[in-house]
Amino acid sequence: MNGLDTAIVLAYLIGILGFSYALHRKKSTADMFVAGRAMGWFPIGLSVMITLFSAVNFLAFPTEVMEHGLYVLAALPVFVLVAIPITRIFIPFFHRMQLTSLYAYLEQRFDRRTRLLASGLFMFWRLCWMATALYATAQVLSIMTGIPSPALIIVAGSVAALYTATGGIRTVMWTDVLQFLLLVTGIGGALWVAVGTHGQGWSALWSEARTAGHLRPFLPVDPAFYSLNPTIRITLWSGLIGTFVAFLARYTADQMVVQRYFTARSLSAAVRGFWWNIVAALIALILLTFLGLAIAGTHSDTTIPAMARFGAFAQSLPFGLTGILTAGLLAATMSSVDSGLNSCLAIWMTDFAGRTKQDDGQQAHAYRLRVFGLAIATMVLAFVVGRTGDLFEVINRVINGVGSPLLALILLGMFSRSANAHGTLIGGSIGIAASLAISFGWDGLALHYYAVVNLLVTLAACLIASALTAHRDPITPSQLDWVWRPATNGSAETPRPTDPNTRR
Repeated sequence: MNGLDTAIVLAYLIGILGFSYALHRKKSTADMFVAGRAMGWFPIGLSVMITLFSAVNFLAFPTEVMEHGLYVLAALPVFVLVAIPITRIFIPFFHRMQLTSLYAYLEQRFDRRTRLLASGLFMFWRLCWMATALYATAQVLSIMTGIPSPALIIVAGSVAALYTATGGIRTVMWTDVLQFLLLVTGIGGALWVAVGTHGQGWSALWSEARTAGHLRPFLPVDPAFYSLNPTIRITLWSGLIGTFVAFLARYTADQMVVQRYFTARSLSAAVRGFWWNIVAALIALILLTFLGLAIAGTHSDTTIPAMARFGAFAQSLPFGLTGILTAGLLAATMSSVDSGLNSCLAIWMTDFAGRTKQDDGQQAHAYRLRVFGLAIATMVLAFVVGRTGDLFEVINRVINGVGSPLLALILLGMFSRSANAHGTLIGGSIGIAASLAISFGWDGLALHYYAVVNLLVTLAACLIASALTAHRDPITPSQLDWVWRPATNGSAETPRPTDPNTRR
């Protein structure tokens, strides 16, 4: 990077820290984890989007287009399809409970052991996700900047930890808004330069992309894309069905996302925020698709790995755009790390350590210490992650696949009247072990189907175990009070309890 690029990146890092300090206030538990339940739809929507849109997505989407074509577009309609049950059933159901930890619901519906099983899986899941995001970002930024990747891991992890410790989730969400704007600016600027550098504009670039096969499966049509064969890497059906399951897990069983619904000042703010998240995600992914096509046209040597071509393209950007794109990659990563740190600590301090009585000052001090401790653990894990391989495969086989057991527990709690606590604990444990084995050890399945298979395995294990233990662990009427039922106004009806952590 030249001096201007370096100045832009430093200004971004200093600006984020200054912004978080300006938002600093004395924190209670409600401020640290649910922002006093006073957030509006705009920051909620952008925070949900940028939290899930880590640098892994930033890098995976264009490199996937560069290497395989437009198969990834099969997932885009699912954003709208999955929004229907989420906004009409799940968000109303969760919002009325006024919880801090999503998995506190599982204690009410089943028992404390099931709650801790889900909480532990979530923390493992998010710790691996944060480490992968740090590692992937450091690898490509090292190509772009010449800075060693370990130093970049330390910088990104440390800055994210500093502002997360300073302001809690309110700071995290508002910095997410700034980071979304920076991310879109970086992508848009890079795309503009890529098209301008080509010299003949979009029409020639589009024609070259078609000739090179980057517009498959649409131009030319790939018949295999419409096949029902579950072993083909990506098909229309695996993209629709598998992505639907993965998105349902992402938006309904992930504490990091549902925690943002809990921050909403009203149900309408949570629902509007979710729809705004969908719009923002589609804008970003469409821009990244075009960026992948543009890079493939300007850096067409397919003997060079796509990640290296992405880095070479970023190095060639003029007028400080390399610095903006670098800052955008850091923003995408730190938005995932900050949210992961805060949500993991929300789980730890409410589900595992929530029985200890502390005043607000003690809680704030414990929160800051734990933020730094968890950040250090994440950076250490990032150092030993090693080669992640194809990032798009990592997302679908591991990240989305491991989320399915959490979705299974939430679905059973909400919709099954036969799942009991003992059976769900046994079946959930079996499902988690099976999901890890399937995601890491089963090759040859369509990428998006890992989430589906893991969900079905966990559901089946829980229901079978519940049937076998029904005589030992009958379901009580109070547990059935926590099963979803439609209300006359079309929204989810459920009791409005006090958070278990404030009752016990």
